[in-house]
Amino acid sequence: MFNLKNMKYTIYTLLGVFLLSFTACNTTRFVKPLDKKEVAVGFDLGGPIVDLFGAKIPLPFTSVSVGYGIDSTFTAFAGLHTTAAAFGTIQLDLGGTKEILAPKKGWIPGFSVSPVVNVMADVFQGNFRVYPQVDVNLYWQYWKNKEHYFYVNCANWFDLYPKAYKGLPETMWNPVVGLGHTFENKKMRYTIEAKYMGFGEPSGGTPLIYNGIGGEGSFGLYFSLCRKF
Repeated sequence: MFNLKNMKYTIYTLLGVFLLSFTACNTTRFVKPLDKKEVAVGFDLGGPIVDLFGAKIPLPFTSVSVGYGIDSTFTAFAGLHTTAAAFGTIQLDLGGTKEILAPKKGWIPGFSVSPVVNVMADVFQGNFRVYPQVDVNLYWQYWKNKEHYFYVNCANWFDLYPKAYKGLPETMWNPVVGLGHTFENKKMRYTIEAKYMGFGEPSGGTPLIYNGIGGEGSFGLYFSLCRKF
């Protein structure tokens, strides 16, 4: 007999396992800081690429975010993972992006670092977890008089509870590497980003087959748009 509550709990469980094992549910929040006192509101869509209905598609996880330029080199931000929230997992990411070096002529990249705190809580069992994260970003502005840039980065998640989840590798450090491009003007940012995540973790087979390398990990594809004020 169809039981909506059980189905919802099953989906929640699968989603929770994904969040804890693959650790990447959105584009990198900010690679290049906002201007001083500038506000940005963003929407993200995307996820790991899986085999579904005979096709390879990115899972449609969503999130929303807001950022504020403390000054021209540091942006504070917060994000809410809306798909996770719809299935009972409250996931927030709180952090900031600090520009260490600005990009220069001659293909010298800008360099930024983003410390983040990821907070997760489920409404079914009352579990609560905190996952620190540090992103390291290199970005290149390649078009004179334009703000477009491409970037590479590495997001480093740190699992403080490696023995809490049966069936998952007991690894404390979980890196995610990314390659992205951002089109930007005075009002908008549009970003597409590809990621590889889940190093050393099996790509699975039930209920979803992730598309990784040699039966491990997963590639992911993400899109975001951001309105600046």
